Amino acid sequence: MKTKNYLITGASGIGLSVAARFISAGARVCFLSRTQASVDAAIGKLGKQAIGVAGSVTETSPILAAIDRMHEEFGGIDGAITCAGINEVQSAFDVSAATFRKILDINVLGSFLVAQAVGKSLAANSGGAITFMSSVYGEAGAPQRAAYCASKGALHTLVESLAIEWGPLGIRVNAVAPTGVRSAMVQSLIEAGKYNLPGVKARTPLGRLAEPEEIADACFFLASDQAKMISGHVLPVDGGWLANGYIL
Repeated sequence: MKTKNYLITGASGIGLSVAARFISAGARVCFLSRTQASVDAAIGKLGKQAIGVAGSVTETSPILAAIDRMHEEFGGIDGAITCAGINEVQSAFDVSAATFRKILDINVLGSFLVAQAVGKSLAANSGGAITFMSSVYGEAGAPQRAAYCASKGALHTLVESLAIEWGPLGIRVNAVAPTGVRSAMVQSLIEAGKYNLPGVKARTPLGRLAEPEEIADACFFLASDQAKMISGHVLPVDGGWLANGYIL
């Protein structure tokens, strides 16, 4: 990973852990995060191998600004990991059109716009790797998460479509699908009574949540040359959650 450069959306939680993993191997990263404060906080934790741009993944201009800055300061871009995403835990009877649309905009459209812009740059420079952050809920449904499940399911077929179209250009496209991750977001859901932690642990053969660093390791693998023949796939990091059909 030395001398390689990656765009990472989302400057906290999993995104921050992914960036730390890449930097530990010698790569440089550029954050694209919604606020300048989040960008500055992430750079403060990671040091001079990180730069950043504030803006929404649902708009093309900040994505292009981040790529341009990477070319200016790093000399190029080798791939992207789209960690920016949102979720709302709400009854399907009650979720509003605006909320449903917002989740799809950030989780799906945002991932696509990043991939589109980064893909154009990679196509002009012998290829690279793009990884979407998905979820086990892209493969299996969950109550009170209709929009979130729909968004992650869409990412899985988007991975396949882009991998087929861009493969001849040397661009690999994959996704990582975690189970629940021990993060501030999940902790807030647990405290609000909106996350069934005992149920998730019971269904998971390994009996625990994933750690952010474990998700970062999976992203690192898919971006590395060790995965240079892997494209069009979703890699579950779920402790066996999806494989478990046992009814407790």
